[in-house]
Parts: sequence; C-alpha cells; structure tokens
Amino acid sequence: MTDTFISIDGGKSALRLLVATGDRRQTGSGTGMSYRPGEDGVERIVGAVRTAAAGVELPDRVAGVIAGLTGVPGDPGPRRELARRLGEVLGGPALVAEDVHLAHAGALNGPGTVLCIGTGTNVLAMGAGGTYSTVDGWGPALGDRGSGYAIGLAGLRAATAALDGVGPGTALTEPFPDAVGGTDLAGLQRFYRDPGQVARIAGFAPVVVEAAAHDAVALAICDAAVADLVALATAAVARQPDAGRRVSWSGRLLDSSALLRRRLDDGLRERGLELVEPAGSPLDGGLTLLRGAAPYMRVLARLREQGHAGETGSGG
Repeated sequence: MTDTFISIDGGKSALRLLVATGDRRQTGSGTGMSYRPGEDGVERIVGAVRTAAAGVELPDRVAGVIAGLTGVPGDPGPRRELARRLGEVLGGPALVAEDVHLAHAGALNGPGTVLCIGTGTNVLAMGAGGTYSTVDGWGPALGDRGSGYAIGLAGLRAATAALDGVGPGTALTEPFPDAVGGTDLAGLQRFYRDPGQVARIAGFAPVVVEAAAHDAVALAICDAAVADLVALATAAVARQPDAGRRVSWSGRLLDSSALLRRRLDDGLRERGLELVEPAGSPLDGGLTLLRGAAPYMRVLARLREQGHAGETGSGG
C-alpha cells in the first residue's frame, strides 16, 4: 500500500495543503495566519487546515503530516497541542515547523540560502552538514525587510505623502483609495480596525511592483526592498559559510516579478552570490522534510523533539 503524506504551507495571507499518495497529488486552501491579541492561534490554524482538507480525499491513516507556518506557536505547550490536533484532524503523526524550513527544502533541496518572501520575510542558510542559521523573521513591526508588507506599506505611505504635497508625485495615488477602503474618516477607521490589516497592506505590494515599470517612486521602493534582501542573504551566508553561494527564493512576489528578480540577481552577484530558480514549492519541501532527505535530517530530528519535549535550542 502506498503511503500518504500531507504537507501544509501557512503564511499570513493564505494556507495551502498538499496530499501526496504516490504520484497522486491533491491540494486545498484555507485562510492565513495573522496574529491576533489574546490568542495563541491554535484554534484558527486548525480551522484553516480543516477548511483546506475539506476539498480533498483523505485516507483513514496517513504516514506523516508537516505544517510549515508563519504563525507557528512559539511556546512549547501550544506547539505540541497544535501538532496533536492536526494529527487528529488529518489522521497521522504531525510535526509543526516554521514556514522557512519548508521553503528551503522546496527551493533548494540541499545546501544554500533561501529568501522566504511573502507578507513577511525569513531567510535560512543551510550547510551541507545540516547546520543552519536564520535572519529576520522579526515580524512587520520589527523587521520583515524586503517583504510584501514592507513594499506595500512604503507604497501606501508614498501615496499619502504625494496627496499631502510633502512627497514626489506618484502613480500610486490612483489605486490608493481602493487599497485602504476610502480616504474619508469612516474608511480610514475601518482600515485600522481590520484584523487582516497586515495582509491587506501586503496586498498593495504587487501594485507597487507593477507601477515600478513606469513610476520612479515605485521603482525606488522596489530597489530599497531588493537592497534589504541582498543584505539579508549576505548576512545569512556569513553566519553559515558552508551553505555555499547558491541563493533561491520562495514567494509569489518574486515569482511574478522579473524586475525584482533581475535586480536581486545583480545585487547578489556583486556580493559573490548566485541567484538560482527554486526547484519546487514549500509544499514539495514538506514532503522532502518528512522523508528525512539530506541535509534536513537534523531539522527533522529537532521538530520531532519539539513535538514531544518542547524547545531544544536555536537553529543547527
């Protein structure tokens, strides 16, 4: 009988689920994982996974489940509880990881550095022996440099500066009202009360990237984001020298923008690094991790320890 494995990739904007049984692949989707005050997120994560699983056929028993989540609980108790609940929902032993681990295994399936760029930013450099280092992952208030949120926020702020006459004119003023739901007091209050505000701001990033082809303000924002990503990749490689020169990425923002990739390629080359196309998706990376492929055995062992005994120390 062919084993079934389930891989879950949960970001701030959306959650995706892959059920793999031999060559058969089924996918489903659910809502994203933005933080909310006063909760550890376990119930909402489980609910999103239930929604994603409702559109696929599950066997009575699966060989393994791995969930790579931006909003993964940091405390050992809720993390173990989430793994237990996901195992009950999906019918097999479950592991809970940070999304960047799945992104790395999917994009490179070996040594190198991956820029996990979505609503937020997380960067992981992994050496041939399985030790690894991460940079950023600080969240929207403290980090997420070069992320969709960072680009979207810079674009919205540039639009308000232009509207107020304190910044240069920009084409971003035209889509601005729709992005925030209106420029009157009521519209702005709804915007600030929106629990999905972080994802909503990040949703303006593709508008900025598209405008960069003909708008100097948007182009400057994109260039600043690329400079941040180059700096992050360089810092990650410095912490993990045996990761080598390869740098790849995960995330739709870079997938969809030749401009960002071209500028990123140029910036990395100046630092002696090489941008390479991702070999697969984070969902593919989840399957790689579950199967214990090199150099991810150490990551897999650490995730299993966390699932039973809580945190065991920092990466590597």
